[in-house]
Amino acid sequence: MKSLSANDHKSDTGFSERRLALNRTFVITIAAMTAALLNGAVSAAEDPGPDIKLGGYVKVDFIQDFDPAGNAYQWKVSSIPVSGTAAASQGGQTTIHARETRLTLTLHEDTPRGLFKAYVEGDFYGDNNAFRIRHAYGEYGEFLGGQTWTTFMDISARPRSLDYEGPDAEIFVRQAMIRWTRPISEQLTFAVAVEQPGGQFVTPDTLSGSARSNVPDIPASLRYHVSRGHVQLAGIARQIRFDGETGSPEVTTTGYGANLSFRLNTTGKDALMGEVAAGKGIGRYIESFNGEHADAVFVSDVDMEALQAASAVIGYEHHWNESLQSSLAFAMATLDEDSRLSPSAIKETKDARFNVIWAAYRKVDIGGEMLWGERENQNGATGEAWRLQFSMIYKLI
Repeated sequence: MKSLSANDHKSDTGFSERRLALNRTFVITIAAMTAALLNGAVSAAEDPGPDIKLGGYVKVDFIQDFDPAGNAYQWKVSSIPVSGTAAASQGGQTTIHARETRLTLTLHEDTPRGLFKAYVEGDFYGDNNAFRIRHAYGEYGEFLGGQTWTTFMDISARPRSLDYEGPDAEIFVRQAMIRWTRPISEQLTFAVAVEQPGGQFVTPDTLSGSARSNVPDIPASLRYHVSRGHVQLAGIARQIRFDGETGSPEVTTTGYGANLSFRLNTTGKDALMGEVAAGKGIGRYIESFNGEHADAVFVSDVDMEALQAASAVIGYEHHWNESLQSSLAFAMATLDEDSRLSPSAIKETKDARFNVIWAAYRKVDIGGEMLWGERENQNGATGEAWRLQFSMIYKLI
């Protein structure tokens, strides 16, 4: 069986060269703008122009795995090896890295047609610590264009975590899009977008081709917000398509789903937050299943069926005092049991975490986080792991 996704068939050499060029361009841009700011190249008195802000932070993570956990840099429950495999027979490991260090560049300006904003953010989670783009988008009036969080997710309903990934079962994707956002009233906001598509599934060896969608994913959201917090309902419709080469057919199916999320301010700065998502063919949007080829399964060489998936996250943030806070979260994701899937394919994940974070100085955060995760495969095999992470964050601005 061949595992296919929309990003297959790239040239490694060409991709590396493009990444290197992008890295150089971003560094040169930041250096030039920094020099302009320091030397007063733009006179605020004569021509205010857009406000320009360089930001980000330096972050170092000390990670101690007590069991084989798969991914050493991020808490990805889907990478935990299950019992009976060679990887599961290994022990834990220690990892120290600074990949999450981020650089940001923001421009914004009020205009007669609304806010103009341009934002670029990157970190060093590329191959061999290479710099990579996380966000790169512009906003003008009611339209946004570029790469950022999918309209199907709610980043503000995410509990704070020292681990890079956050609760493993959340809806969590960054991708390119064109989005339209319209306030309906003081409390209601509607958004709809066309976003980068990409099906993930395993293709039979009898077929030759690739995962190639010819229509965009279409998510939309409706948010109700008041002073105590917000509730958001999002939905998505998407095409999942296998584009056969000579002698192989074109096979398509439809994916759809909903995501209900909220954040409620309780007492003081404390907050309760969570989300529940469900649908068919939305595996790529659930962090636990992204990369696991869990969007659909072939019923025959000429037909495929979208897989049912569901996920839930609940979290609470508590502020002990002005400089000390904690987060507690639990997440779970499930994929339908299906005999047409490989016995070693993923079926379910569970994720729990607790942290304590101390603001040692207004630009320095120090904290520790305990993480637990469990993976279950379609054949019932399971794997469990524990991790302790210690982090130091130095804010640039």
